[in-house]
Amino acid sequence: MDIWISLIRRCKNNDKEALNSLLSHHEAYLYKVCYFYSQNQETALDIMQEVFLKIYRSIHTFDENRPLLPWLKKIAVNTCLNFQRDNKKYNLLSLDLESSEGFCLRDTIVSQMDVEGEVIRLSNQELIGKCIGALPPNYRIALTLKYIEDMSYEEIAAVLEQPLGTVKSNIFRARNLLKNTLQDYNLLEV
Repeated sequence: MDIWISLIRRCKNNDKEALNSLLSHHEAYLYKVCYFYSQNQETALDIMQEVFLKIYRSIHTFDENRPLLPWLKKIAVNTCLNFQRDNKKYNLLSLDLESSEGFCLRDTIVSQMDVEGEVIRLSNQELIGKCIGALPPNYRIALTLKYIEDMSYEEIAAVLEQPLGTVKSNIFRARNLLKNTLQDYNLLEV
């Protein structure tokens, strides 16, 4: 942890080499966040540039007594949310988004054993992605942060700058809407 504090202090003193080191260490993670929200490589790279600028402009406000990654994640998520709001685009989840282990959802779903079953699974996954994409933005984002980004309710509240009760309510409502929609498509049996 001492290395990070030292690096952050150097960044606060306008050390460009330290800032480059900090950003390059977190680049893959920030790209993953940006790609998840944009679903487009070029757009994700554009958003990342904006994230990097925001980090550069606000690094001097970072509280060294707090963890760095949630602060970076908050900047990235808020930049993505601003992008979505400004562009009025609410994209679907990507089946091609790679996990940290290098596997993508499409590869995980696909098996060479049962072609018909795989076609049905892929079709269902695309339909689930569309159903999630059709949720109201505040529900979709809260649900995504909880189940895709694996954030706690408290972390989500901090990132979205919303009361904890609002976050819990939005996730509850998102799950119910998603459940009802999936039942309508006979993808979820009660």
